Order: sequence, then structure tokens, then C-alpha cells
Amino acid sequence: MLNFLGDIATKLQPFRRLSYLLAALLVGFIITQLLKVPSQNQVAVSCEILSFVGCIWLLLFNILLSIFQNIPSEDNCSLGFLARVKIKTQRFFYHLLALMFITLTLIIVFLSFRMLRI
Repeated sequence: MLNFLGDIATKLQPFRRLSYLLAALLVGFIITQLLKVPSQNQVAVSCEILSFVGCIWLLLFNILLSIFQNIPSEDNCSLGFLARVKIKTQRFFYHLLALMFITLTLIIVFLSFRMLRI
């Protein structure tokens, strides 16, 4: 699981700047919609919801890229005892982070469906 998330994170690194740009645009759109005079227009409300959901997904994408970019490798036969213990401890915490990331992803999928009423 860690190797899969690490591979995805390294392959998607070129899209990090694009995700920052999209997040800034979506946040700007949300702010401009909130500063407008209130109206009875349902289209604006649905666009705000879509922008909010997009910001949540971009935040999750950036979490993936920043956390799982540098996972220590399992190949540590030539290292000393303390170095192997350190790597195993680091990998344990990465496993916990991966579990939290997958749980957070499932929660965001559920909230996306609820917010979009699909």
C-alpha cells in the first residue's frame, strides 16, 4: 500500500503547481460569490458547492503529494540495528498516515455525494 501511494505521489508531482493554481481560482470564486449581493439564484449556490468540493479534493491531492513523496525503502539488510528500527518505525507511522488518508478519502467521497445530492 505504501509503495503504491509513493509511486502515485512521485508520478503526480508535476501537477502540484497546477493544483495550487486551481485551488487559488476556486477560493477566489467562492469569495467573489460570497461578497456579491444575495440573490435567489440557485445556479450560484450550486457553483459555490462545486467550488467547495473542488477545494476539498485539491487539498486531499496536495496531502497525498506532500506526505507520501519520500517513504523510506524496506531494503535495509546492510544497515545497522538502530537504523533498521528507525526505518521500521518510520514505515509504521507512514502506514498509519496511509490508513488515515484512505479513511479521509472515503469520507470526502461520501460528503461529495451528499453535497452534490447524487
